[in-house]
Amino acid sequence: MDKTLYLSEAKGLEVLRDGPSLWIKQENKAGRRIPARRVGRVIIIGNVRMDSGVITLFTENDIPVTLMDTKGDEVAVTVPYNHKLPRHRKEQKIYLKNEECIKKFNMWLASNRRRVQLGVIKRLSEDKLAKFCSFGFKEKEYQEFISGYKRSIETPWHSVNSLVSNIFREMILAALIKADLDPHIGVLHRRHNFSLALDICHILGPEEDLQTIQFFGGNVGKGCLDENSDGSVRSKDAIKDIVHRFENRRKTLLNMTEKIIDDLFELMRDLRYEG
Repeated sequence: MDKTLYLSEAKGLEVLRDGPSLWIKQENKAGRRIPARRVGRVIIIGNVRMDSGVITLFTENDIPVTLMDTKGDEVAVTVPYNHKLPRHRKEQKIYLKNEECIKKFNMWLASNRRRVQLGVIKRLSEDKLAKFCSFGFKEKEYQEFISGYKRSIETPWHSVNSLVSNIFREMILAALIKADLDPHIGVLHRRHNFSLALDICHILGPEEDLQTIQFFGGNVGKGCLDENSDGSVRSKDAIKDIVHRFENRRKTLLNMTEKIIDDLFELMRDLRYEG
């Protein structure tokens, strides 16, 4: 139930519903049957042919779906519909109660993001880590540090980083739905769709930066620079590399997400007690 299903544009690829399962067929390849109960989230990249019953199969099984183009830009997100509001929706509103609650939420957000930033800096540069730990750093210093890696690859950086970010967001969205939290009640991205998911994406943003940097540090990433002048990530090898890198670290990232959600519940309890 925790696996991610990736469907990427390919010649002759078609996805059909077959009762409680998916039937995936492609030219010159044997068809595959995948029970919906084994899928936790779905990422669709590019133009994939499927019948409408596939989408309803996902929503019936509480499976969120992200659809994106080959430039990594999010096109649409579908989430399971339930006429009942998420169980913790009223509790979540505590961090929007007043300016003091909003301030404490933003401090919590910044503290968690800084912890993730330090972990990424440690993996990229021990020297910078020592400096930042000794003298401290602000968001501006972190962005200057990252800009050194992406200065020469600005256009393809956006495409790859957007694709990575959408994969992260799908994981976070599934975790929020599982925790019975309303993904639309956030603070930093208040009044945006999926604002809480975006807030947690902000915390894990440095991990997205790291995976993008690692992509361009590999042979596949270097090839992507030459092959995709329009900024699209059309290469099957490139998409496969991005997906495999995420999947190799997915368990750790999911544990980080669950810890952030646990901390969020603790923050809500503290704010209620103080209120």
